[in-house]
Amino acid sequence: MNIVAFSSIKGGVGKSSHVILTANCLAAAGYKVLVIDMDLNNSTTFFYSTKELDKAQQTKNIAAALTRSDNKLPDFICKTRNQNIDIIPSSIYLLDLRGLSERRLAQLMPSLNGAYDVVIIDTQPTYDNIVLSAYNAADIIITPVNLSTFDYNTAVFLSDKLHLETDKYSNWYLTVNGFNHRFVQALGGDQKEYVELFTRQFQMTDSTCWFPWTPFVRKVTDRHVTLTKKKNNSLYDTVCNLSECFIDGELVRPEAF
Repeated sequence: MNIVAFSSIKGGVGKSSHVILTANCLAAAGYKVLVIDMDLNNSTTFFYSTKELDKAQQTKNIAAALTRSDNKLPDFICKTRNQNIDIIPSSIYLLDLRGLSERRLAQLMPSLNGAYDVVIIDTQPTYDNIVLSAYNAADIIITPVNLSTFDYNTAVFLSDKLHLETDKYSNWYLTVNGFNHRFVQALGGDQKEYVELFTRQFQMTDSTCWFPWTPFVRKVTDRHVTLTKKKNNSLYDTVCNLSECFIDGELVRPEAF
């Protein structure tokens, strides 16, 4: 069971979009996926929302699961409309858990008994004990970044924190969101300069995993439009490439997700 946390202390970088698209891709490829939504913004939970899930969320959510160290995560799992994807929804009551043990989620993970191939955690855009709990439970931490100075500065801050306060630095990777493939061969320009800046300083996912600059991501996450290889080959390939990083072996690419 591979555990992946998508995290950034800066909002608006496409973190929840990465969670949704990779979860959908892996599930369509036949993998059992559990999504844990630890983001107060609730975007991922809302994407998978159904009437049944909305009702169950009142008692089955990540805040309730984390309240006691002897809880079992399967007791807080909800079904989604997507085959092979279950979710532990977010909750506003995460606000009450600022003093949470940094190891709490890691302590609860064995209760899943390997029932899932991949667990994907969506975290809130901050740095606190709740986020640290996600880091300590994860095998891999992925931080999406836009190519900007602000994103670089926040990545430097997170780098220092991971060095000092966790043993997860070597498992942390940055991935680019909004990469413009038309400028790949450019000899100069902002994109080239920022890519060189980030790649000198940080571990990066392979460039084939960098989400392209396209409005279609919003169509998937906001309107549940299906992503297909034929119509959306650039984004489709990118999502498949990133998803393959979280499994053992080669991804058998689904027709659509």
